Amino acid sequence: MIKHDKSPDALTTGCHSSQRVVKITVGFPMSLVVTECEPFRRLAWATTVDGDETGSSAYHGWVITPTSEGCHVLTEETQQGPWFLEMLGRQHPGGLYRYHQQWVECLARAAEAEVSHRRNDTAVG
Repeated sequence: MIKHDKSPDALTTGCHSSQRVVKITVGFPMSLVVTECEPFRRLAWATTVDGDETGSSAYHGWVITPTSEGCHVLTEETQQGPWFLEMLGRQHPGGLYRYHQQWVECLARAAEAEVSHRRNDTAVG
């Protein structure tokens, strides 16, 4: 689980259920399908590994709780199947956790930059 205090805008804006995304995660191509997107509240997606024939899958969910200073983000992921056990569990232990931590920290910086930009626009205008 990762908890972070940042703006919810950067976390769910522009997403929608059934949206498909292909990305490289910990060096491996993965296909994601957004299964839940409630702006400023929840985001979840199902993942399969491109080229994996074992049927391995993962499910990732975020609960976003607005606060007076931004938001708290609670993340949880489940993984099923031999690919995740072998490739991530045995060959790259801790790799996915470090990747997720870097990702959330990057989102936090983007949210902070957006808030700063909005403040500057308000101060000027």
